Amino acid sequence: MVQRTVEPARYAAPVTTGAAVRADERTGWTRPGWAALYWVTVALGVVGGTGSWLWLYLASEEATRGATPDRSGANPGIPLGLVGLVVGHVLGFVLLMVTTRLARHGLRSAVWFALLGLVIGSGVGLALSLSLTGGDLVVPWPNAPYTP
Repeated sequence: MVQRTVEPARYAAPVTTGAAVRADERTGWTRPGWAALYWVTVALGVVGGTGSWLWLYLASEEATRGATPDRSGANPGIPLGLVGLVVGHVLGFVLLMVTTRLARHGLRSAVWFALLGLVIGSGVGLALSLSLTGGDLVVPWPNAPYTP
C-alpha cells in the first residue's frame, strides 16, 4: 500500500481570528446597492434640510404677525418654525436610520452613519437656505414700532 503525505503549508487554510471575512464586511457595507440607497437618501436629505431651514425663515416672516400694532416683542412665528425644523430633522433621522440599518453591518455603525448623513443634509440645506434668504436665518424685525 502506498501512503500519501500532504504538505500542511500548501493546503492549509489561511489563519483568521474568526469566521471568514468577505470583502464587503471589511468596508462595513452590506451590499453596493444598499450603500447607493444610503447616499441617495442623504442627497434627498439636502432637499429636506433646505425645506426645514427655509420653513423657519418663512414662519418668522412679517405677514405671520397679522395686524398687531406692537412689534417690540418676540416673533410668535418662531416657535412654529422651530417645531417644523425639529420634526423635519427627526423624520430625516428616522429615514436615514432605516436605510443605514439596511446598508451597514452593525447597529453602532448605522447610528453613526445616520448622524453623519443628517449633519451633511442639514448643513448643506442650511447653506442653501441662507443663500436663498440673503443670509438671514429668521426674518429681521424692524427697530421702529409699527405705524399704520
